Amino acid sequence: MNDEYSLNKLYFSVFTFTAEVTEEIIISEYKGSTFRGGFGNSFKKLVCINPKEKDCLRCMINTSCSYFKIFEGHADEETRNSLKITETAPRPYVLEPPVTIKRKFDVGEVFQFNLTLVGWAVDYLPYFILVLENLGVKYGVGKRVNGNRGKFRIMNIRSGGKVIYSHDKKVLVQSENKIDINSSEQIRPAKRIKLNFITPTRIEVDGEIRLLDKPEDFKTFIIRLYGRLFRLQEIYCSDNTKEYSHSKVETMSKQVKLVHSKLRWTELERIKKDYSQEKVSKRKMKYGGFTGEVIFEGNLEPFYGMIKLGEHLHVGKHYTFGLGKYEILA
Repeated sequence: MNDEYSLNKLYFSVFTFTAEVTEEIIISEYKGSTFRGGFGNSFKKLVCINPKEKDCLRCMINTSCSYFKIFEGHADEETRNSLKITETAPRPYVLEPPVTIKRKFDVGEVFQFNLTLVGWAVDYLPYFILVLENLGVKYGVGKRVNGNRGKFRIMNIRSGGKVIYSHDKKVLVQSENKIDINSSEQIRPAKRIKLNFITPTRIEVDGEIRLLDKPEDFKTFIIRLYGRLFRLQEIYCSDNTKEYSHSKVETMSKQVKLVHSKLRWTELERIKKDYSQEKVSKRKMKYGGFTGEVIFEGNLEPFYGMIKLGEHLHVGKHYTFGLGKYEILA
């Protein structure tokens, strides 16, 4: 793919957390929503030095605040215009909750979850560790039992197969396990690829929900994936932001068709709090999506690298807490 459209500056690291349950945890079937609220609250309480200001956009020190940079994802006007996005920039992290149908975790049980950090956000790994430790030990997650949420402790963190942090030593070892598009180009498919969408995936085009169920829907999928990856690259991995365009990708995508789709829809909703007004408001937000398998056939050569990257970085909306996760089956 031409340099103008390349993703050769995009890089990220994946960290696997192993945790042990210290107080019974009961959570919803989709665990990402459980971690989402607790994670954000824990992050803000840990780093915020101006708690009286509920709206981060109005805070006079937001430009130097790690919570604002990482969790709020505000984009300036120049970035918005170049990348064709709203004021909310894509966040530089993905927190993948445990992939299991279990909803109850007993004391002593061990579970794992993954954290992916993009570009300069890797430097904020110590913040994420402290936030997640606080979440597990102090605040808890899931349904309240006898007035308390379930608790856990982080046992260790691995990256690239090596332990970089442990509960006992409390020392973070520097990890250089960075993944980029060159890491993904060793094995390529011929003319066919099967994807399995593991967690609910919500793809919208001009505000309308789209299922991948039509022959031309490879274009729908790959444009949304490319847009996500390109914007992550330009915001978190580049010094100078290039203008976003998917015209080349769209043209090449016409050589690939969707030939099989076996998807099912899962509706999810959560309560979202809005602090932008003087009085905090609450509203229900739907964030469901599809899971299942699709098969694409055609000239996949230009796209395989970005599809491999998407296995880690996900696709669609609400990806930061695990939605839009897929895997390449064949």
